[in-house]
Amino acid sequence: MPHIFADGVQARAAPQVPQLIAARLQQAIADGQFPPGAQLPSQRELSDTFGVSRASLREAVSTLAALGLVAIKPGLGVFVTAPEDRVPLWRFSNAASARDVYEARLALEGTAAALAAGRMSDLALTAIASLVDDLDAALQRQDLVAMTVADAAFHDLIVDAAKNPVIASMYRSARDLMVETQRAPMATRGRLTETVAEHKAILSALEARDARLAGETMERHIRGSAHRLGLPL
Repeated sequence: MPHIFADGVQARAAPQVPQLIAARLQQAIADGQFPPGAQLPSQRELSDTFGVSRASLREAVSTLAALGLVAIKPGLGVFVTAPEDRVPLWRFSNAASARDVYEARLALEGTAAALAAGRMSDLALTAIASLVDDLDAALQRQDLVAMTVADAAFHDLIVDAAKNPVIASMYRSARDLMVETQRAPMATRGRLTETVAEHKAILSALEARDARLAGETMERHIRGSAHRLGLPL
């Protein structure tokens, strides 16, 4: 359930059903219930096991594929990947390339962060700081699904806090693409500390109410995320 603040800002950090299922499957993989190379049960079996719709189950599996934890092989099934073989799946090639999305994010979110630095409420700033704590805690647990939830909510809040309805509308229209470029680089587990450090730098700039620095640190984070996905900008 989203947290709604007095000034209308929402912190959408609460995981939805697909993310909750993805988290449970992630844990089962980590516990060795599904070792590398193992095939996951069918969608029908998993949806029955978890008591969720197949649509939610499909989204959960897609999340794991985007994180490189599983590989979807058409006609064969879903298989757990070994840590050294994890490659994120880009699911939106029919709409745009990952590079296209990163370039749009540079323009949109850099401006949003700069505006938010001067316009956001103290309550929204506290919520963003809490999300950075959530992101850091998830890193310590190596919980990629929880990291993606906190990461998406962090960016959502900054766009909301910019208080520009045109920017917000543009962001919402492409939010699935935006979130995917936040999620995919997390497959490179050895560099997860970089993304947390970048979020902390953005938070520091926002706390300082420094518009220029907030925009620059957001752009640096987006470039870092692209670089981790093998797409230097």
